[in-house]
Formats: sequence, C-alpha cells, structure tokens
Amino acid sequence: MSNIQSSCAYCGVGCGVTVSLNSGSHKMGLPAAEAQKSVDELFGDQAHPANKGQLCAKGERLLESLVQPNSLRYPKLKSGKPTSWDSALSTIAETFTQTIAEHGPDSVAFYLSGQLLTEDYYVANKLAKGFIGTANVDTNSRLCMSSAVSGHMRAFGEDVVPGCYEDFELADVIVLVGANSAWTHPVLFQRMIKAREQRGTKIVVIDPAKTATSSQADLHLQITPGVDCKLFNGLLQFIADNDATDSNYVEAHTQGFDELLAHLSKDKLSYDIDNLATELGLTSSELIYFYQLFIGNDKVMTASCQGVNQTLSGTDTTNAMINCHLALGHIGQPGSGFFSLTGQPNAMGGREVGGLATQLACHMGFSDPERELLADFWQVNNTKSVIATEKGLTAVELFDAMTEGKIKAVWVMGTNPLVSLPNTAKIKQAFDTCPFVVVSDITQDAATAKEADILLPALGWSEKCGTVTNSERTITRQRGFMPAKGEAKADWWALAEVGKLMGFESAFEFSNSAAVFKEFAQLSKTVKARFPEKQFDLTGMSELTDAQYDALLPTQWPISTSSQLGQSNQRVFQTGTFSTASNKAQFIATNDSQSTEIVSKHQVKLNSGRSRDQWHTMTRTGHIASLRASIPEPFIAIHPVKLQELNLSEGDLISFNDSNKHASARVVADDNQAPEIAFMPMHWSSQFSIGQGVNQALSSAYDPVSKQPAFKCQTVSISKVETALQGVIFGEHDSAFKGACWNVQHTLSTGECYHIAFADAEQGFAFQSTAYSLKWTVSLISQQLIHVQCNINKGLLVSLKLLSKTQVEVALEPMHLLIGKEVDTGLMQQLHQLIRAGNSPLICACTGVTEAKIQDAMLQKLDNMVFSKRSSEANATINQDDFDTALNETQSALGCGKQCGSCHSEVVQCASDIWLIGLEDMGLETAALSNQDTDGKQKQRKSTQEEVA
Repeated sequence: MSNIQSSCAYCGVGCGVTVSLNSGSHKMGLPAAEAQKSVDELFGDQAHPANKGQLCAKGERLLESLVQPNSLRYPKLKSGKPTSWDSALSTIAETFTQTIAEHGPDSVAFYLSGQLLTEDYYVANKLAKGFIGTANVDTNSRLCMSSAVSGHMRAFGEDVVPGCYEDFELADVIVLVGANSAWTHPVLFQRMIKAREQRGTKIVVIDPAKTATSSQADLHLQITPGVDCKLFNGLLQFIADNDATDSNYVEAHTQGFDELLAHLSKDKLSYDIDNLATELGLTSSELIYFYQLFIGNDKVMTASCQGVNQTLSGTDTTNAMINCHLALGHIGQPGSGFFSLTGQPNAMGGREVGGLATQLACHMGFSDPERELLADFWQVNNTKSVIATEKGLTAVELFDAMTEGKIKAVWVMGTNPLVSLPNTAKIKQAFDTCPFVVVSDITQDAATAKEADILLPALGWSEKCGTVTNSERTITRQRGFMPAKGEAKADWWALAEVGKLMGFESAFEFSNSAAVFKEFAQLSKTVKARFPEKQFDLTGMSELTDAQYDALLPTQWPISTSSQLGQSNQRVFQTGTFSTASNKAQFIATNDSQSTEIVSKHQVKLNSGRSRDQWHTMTRTGHIASLRASIPEPFIAIHPVKLQELNLSEGDLISFNDSNKHASARVVADDNQAPEIAFMPMHWSSQFSIGQGVNQALSSAYDPVSKQPAFKCQTVSISKVETALQGVIFGEHDSAFKGACWNVQHTLSTGECYHIAFADAEQGFAFQSTAYSLKWTVSLISQQLIHVQCNINKGLLVSLKLLSKTQVEVALEPMHLLIGKEVDTGLMQQLHQLIRAGNSPLICACTGVTEAKIQDAMLQKLDNMVFSKRSSEANATINQDDFDTALNETQSALGCGKQCGSCHSEVVQCASDIWLIGLEDMGLETAALSNQDTDGKQKQRKSTQEEVA
C-alpha cells in the first residue's frame, strides 16, 4: 500500500488530500482494465497547512466524483463523430491561423477556468498573449475574484492577499462580509470556530440574510442589501472621529488619507450614527458596538467573498474595507488585516500566470518595460509575433464580442459559461454566432460542450499533474493517481501542440508539467529582478529538478530561496512597504451611493450562490447521490411576507420575467431571507432540469472597475407556473417528457428518478400510460390525493408514477428500490406505506442523517429526561443545559454536524424546533432556546447581545 498527497478539486481553501493505493480490486466502478492501481480510500492530509486533515462533505466524496456518467474519452466533432487527436489539433491550428490572417489576432479568444492547473494556465497565456498577440484571454475567475483583485491592485499596487489562514486563529475579532463560510469554505470556518473555543474570538457576520454562518456568529449585522460600502466608509469616519487612527503608520506607509476624509466630509451628515444606522437597516446600538469592537481590538481579520465581489460596487466595497485596516495599521500583521476568500482551487494560480485579460504573467501589466521583459524571456522577437499591447476583453465583453461577430474562434477550457455566465440567452447566441468553437472538458454532458465544433477530452482531477495556489498563497501539487480515460490529455499539452502546429515549435517544447512550471518560476525570477517591488516571487523554485517538483511540499509564496520550500504561515507587507510606485499603500475614495430602484409586488431582488453540497454547474457533483439528497430540485427561497405579496405558496413552481413555458424553480418559504430578497442556487442547467437555471433571469451588468458580473441583488419578475399535476417517476421513462412543464433528474444511490409537473392533467395521466398500467388513488391524512401508476413487465415493476395536484413528497431511495421487484401483495403494502410515510429532508450529507432521525432522537432524550426528573421531583423543569446535553448526545450518536461541520446550524435548528414542540406537548415551559453551538458557547453570544444592548 502507498499514499499519494494531492489537493482537493473544490473551493479555494485548497485542502490537502491523501489517497491510499493498493494492488487489490478496483473499488470505484471504473473498468478494471483502466485502473493500473487500485484506490483504497481518500482522507484529509494531516500535514497540509490548509486543512490539517479535515475535509468537507464534498471533499470526502471526491472518489465518487470520478464515476462520470458520460465521460469524454475521445476527441469529437459537432456531429458527435469521434476524430483523432492529430486531426483535431490540425483543424484547430489551421482555423486559428487562418482566422488571425483574415481578421487579426483579436478575432480569437480563450476562456479559461479556476479548475485548470497553473501549468495549463501558463501555456494558454503564453500562446495567446505571447505568440498569437491577443489579450482576449479571460477566466471564470472573473466571475468570482476580479473585484477583490482590483481592490488589491488599487490599494497595494499588486494582487496580493497579505495574510494567511493562521491569522484567523490569532484574531480577537473575525468579520465575515458577504460570506456564508460555513457552507462555502467549511474547513476554514471550522478553524475559526475552534479558535473561538480556545481563545474567545468574536465572530461578526455581515449579511442581509440569515445563514448557516450567521447562526453561529456572536453578532449578525443583517444590513440592508447593497450598503456594505457605506458601512465601512462609516467605520473609517468613526476611526477618524475617535482618534483611533495609527497616525505614524498612515504617515510613513500610506497615501491619500486626508483626501479620503475630505471626500467623506462632503456627505458628513449621512455618517452621523443615527442616520447611518437607519440607512444600513441596523439599530444605533448595533452599529456602535460593531465599530467599537473593530477599533478596540488590535487583532481584527476582515474576510469577504461573493456577497461583496458579485455586486456593482464590489471593488469599491473591497477598498472601503482595506481603507479601515490601513487607517489602523493592520495590514500584514499576525491576526489582523483584510482577506479575500477565493472561490476555486486555482483561481489564484491563474492570476499568477496572467489568466485575466487585464494582466500579463507574474503580476505584470501592459507597460512597455513589462511587455519588453516578457518578449525577451519568451523570445517572441525571434518570431513574427508581438506581445499583446493592451488589455483584452473580459468575460462579459468577450461573449458580447462573439455575439457581434468580432470573435471568430474561441477555445473554452474546463468551464461551462452557457450555464455560469449571466444572460443565458445571449451566451447561447454568442456560441451560435461564433464560427469556430473548441471546448476542452471531462464530460460531453455539459451544456457548453454541446456547442463545440471540436470537443477535446481533458484529464480530470485524479489523472492530471501540476500545481494549484489557494487563498493564502500556498502552492500545492495536484498529483495524478488514475490512468487517463480513453485518449484524454493534459490541457497544457493540447495547447502546446497547437502552438507548435501554428509555427511556434521552439516556444512550446515542454516535455512534462515540471518543465512548464520551471519555466514559469524562471520567469518569476526574471520579473522579480527587474521589478523588485513586486511581492510575487518564485525565485526559490526556479531550479527545481523533475524529482524535486514531483516531491514538492505545500509552499507559500513569496519564495526567494530554495531554503523556503515547504514554508507556511507567511505574511506580506509586514514592513509597510507596498508594490506601488511610491512603495506606499493607497487610500481609495469610494462611491457608496445606493440604488433607488423600487421593487414592485411582482418582483424580487434575486441573489444567486452556492448550496452546501453542490459545486458550480454540477458536472462533477450532480451525479453523487449523497450530495444530491439535500438539493433534489432547483428552488427559490423567498420570505413568507413576500410570498403573500406574490400570491405564491410553498411548493409552487415559478418562472422568471413572464416566461411561462417551463418552470425554473420550486418555491421554498424562508424567513431567513430579507423580505424583498430571494435566493436561488447557481448550479442548475438543462443537464439536470428542463429549466435553464438562475442566470437566464440575470442581466450582464457588472462592476465598472473589475468588470465582474453582478450576480447579487438583480431585480427580476416572478410568476407562478400553473400546474394540474406534479409528481415523481421511477424506473423506465420517456426521456422526451412530452407535455411536461417541469422535469428534474435526481440521482439516487441505486439509480435515478425524475420530478415532473404537467400544466394539463390529461397529459399527465396519459404520460407513460398503457392499457396494461395499474392505476389507483391513495388518500393521505392531509387529504392530498396521490395518483399511482405502475407499469409491469413479466410480473416485475418497471415503472412507477406518482402524481398529485400539489408536490408529492416521498422517501425517494426506498421507493426506487421497488423497481425491478415482483408485483405482489407485499410490494403493494410496502408501496402504500412509503406513500403515507412521506419524506424527511436530509440534514447531514456526511452521515446521511435526516430531519426525522434527529427529531426522533431528541424526543426520546426529552422523554427520558422528563421521566427521570418527575420520578425525583414533582415540579420538574427542563432548561437550556438539558437541551445542550440532549443535543450533544444526539450528535455523538448520529454523527451529524460532527464531521465537516457545514450542517451544524441546520442540526441545531432542527433539534431546537422539535424540542420546543415536545415541551409544549408535555405542558412544560417553552422558553426560547439558543439555536447555537452547545458546550456553553452560547453564553458568549448571549454576553455579546447584552453588550450590544
């Protein structure tokens, strides 16, 4: 048995994983002929500085993601016919060359992904910006990180995250802004929670919605949507008014502070605490408490994510936060500073090599000295090529240019823009208009893959080798441990081959990924020598041998010497020297004016974002049954008050912007949302649902500085999709789903089912109905009528259809197990029992624990406690400590909330809800419970609430 250390394929925390291999039988369902090695298990890497052995639910199921339902194994043409690599690459090279000759270098474009390895990114940028001569190279990181990037560059002069994860463990106060970290960065969030347990750290969450993260916070500032920038401008004014500024630091290491205060003074009245609190949607006491908490502690960490980045003012809000830390002298110091939480595993690595259209490699821009350095290093001057002379088209601009016919050829790698970009209809038009589309992917099922004229099979996680860089600047080797599926190849290899076929042979003679990385590190060394103010530095990695590259430990940059290999917990800008021309950080005046748009009674402000257990557009996770269980269908969460105004009820189906042909989401009543705000997960597409996902409803509006699309707080119209019948189908089915206005594929552990709805009852009843179908109706206690249809072949149940006027809720896994069984009295009894039993939502994806299991366990604990207390005292009382004990015992017994911790708030909420119901049923007092952590930690939050008051 041997172990391989690699990195997780999901979020920007960049967790290390250990894969245990042996020579036994293969255990992942892949053909044995493909597997030269057998995977025994996967677990967190104890030695990795990011996660120290911990993994989230998605990370724990990485091996399950390898069994892709429709893996791409060979190059394919638009017709679906396979082709050879030689033919595909020749066609790409010839088409790109001809297009450039006829229309110029800016007629071609590349759209990349934070899923790519640094080596892939590097070769793509070298080919495009160095030898084709276009900067039309952007990445889906534009959708998640470019506002933070722009904020870094304006303030620091370079895209650098100053701190490290250890700072969250050293901080006295952690401020999370627009970040539901309990779900999106669960392993890092658990490090924050553990730090609070050990040293009493206060956690503040700033979010318009109540989230899994805010429920575990000491203070939740549930601000009005879109006022984050105003909140931090107010904080800066508070710092100045209370003489909390570190004047020595500001004088020695920054510029623009007086000008910024003068800018704020123009609207001084709006920063009056009472006026400001009203505008922010807070009480004055809440606002003052937060401001005093911020300036009263030397170690304050502020971290932001997509709730900030994906807005029209994401860059300004980022700079407003940085301004506050600069004023206090808290940048690059242990336990303090600003930290942008990265969304993807290699979003930072892509930025390092110039993955954005607005930059060149190694944090360089497009100035003449920087372009000349790059031209010399790549020896571009020895060819007919010219380094790109100016910034290229960013994501939205790039696809607009495709629609306008300006981009004639595009290569999309490792991303699904037909689902992930806003304004889906326009993106589809862009692909339809573009004469030549190349897509590299691991699956042919992705919506974008279906648009390709040439579809190339790429190596996926477990097969490819290279590096990624996480949110804290740590470079980690991603190592392959499985053979390639079919003829799949590394993305860097495909790009290099095209480069050679286009006439740039000597520039792309890379023998392996180590050779690519070494050239990148040598470029970094050259850049650092010429521009010493830049913090990005891989000089110490520039002479790595192949063996050293293969054995490379997680290493945090800057790395000036080889002796620093393996270093962690490093900070940047500690000395107060920055990457600007003056070597001083810049205070940035920001615009915090708010939208005055009025939301009508038929509209909501729509936010899109991640769900707990899914990833991006679900091509990697949508087929994993345990991860699908918590999110079976597309849903839209709306506050109950707004539902009444919209004349909607929970379980209704809706469409966006008066498009009633097909439903887009099922309504969930959620009082965690602000009254005019709705939330819908971003993951859904036509691959899994008849609806087109949330981005069909969103415009392409973007932040004017970063060009990052605003996926948050867009005003959309919502209308009910009238249905006559809704239900579920198991077993054999007509894949056309004729007449259905709702159709969602749902992966189960033993197969799949489909959630369906019909506008016309006759079509619903007729769907898959034959003269031999068994049909009857079951009446539930709730008076809901369930119409049952069984199709039988040779005495076995081959298809089961359940329909009703409203949503049918049954336990899907046990229901599906009936398929293929003999239809007899026993099966009919079991079927009726399952229909009447209903369904219980999944709470913990790690352990498979449902709401019903938690409820049963808590009620049993309550019964035992009451019986025990009444046996010894007449007037028995049940208190908070009893609840804490019962919850701890329940979690220990079931395991829920004790694994990755991302479901902790849901577990506590479920337990407290049923506990109060149980107390009421027993005639006992129903005092409010703290829906927080147990073990006495709720006492700290109660103390915080008292301090606020």
